[in-house]
Amino acid sequence: MNSNKKKLNDKVKNKIKNEKYISEEAKEVRNFIIILVGIIIVVLIIYGVSNIFIKKDNNLGENEIQAGEIDYDKVSVGMILNRSDEEYYVAVYGAKNSQAVLYSTIITNYTLNEDSIKVYFCDLDNYLNQKYYVGEEESNSKAESVSEFAFKDLTLLKIKNGKIVKYIEDFDTFKEELSL
Repeated sequence: MNSNKKKLNDKVKNKIKNEKYISEEAKEVRNFIIILVGIIIVVLIIYGVSNIFIKKDNNLGENEIQAGEIDYDKVSVGMILNRSDEEYYVAVYGAKNSQAVLYSTIITNYTLNEDSIKVYFCDLDNYLNQKYYVGEEESNSKAESVSEFAFKDLTLLKIKNGKIVKYIEDFDTFKEELSL
């Protein structure tokens, strides 16, 4: 037992001697390294836990950049009379209209025919076109310029050489005009 005490005392004395020779800067560097290693371990643990609990979406292409598309079949009210075609139709109605699908189907069926002329769509729900929508009020079937336009829920215009040659607001006449 006495020899164990002696060995223990020798170890304590050696430790005290070793600590006397370590400078304050060396102690600070050692403490800094211990703190830095501790922070790295904590960050790695948080990263590992977050990867386990947070599931990543595997939807390919979700963040891909896609080229913009221009729909040349849609026109704003301001461009109705300015198309490059010599003769064409412009169907003017709101895309959110409850009958919009029906109008679109009639137009699509018409465009499938070889003898059909170009049909453009003007959406009255579009912010730029809203001021030309009059609802149930009187529309202007004799309009000759953009500033004179006033449209109801459904209007079909036939344009020839930049001038309106037909102005149709009745659904039955709309169907007749677009049936070949």
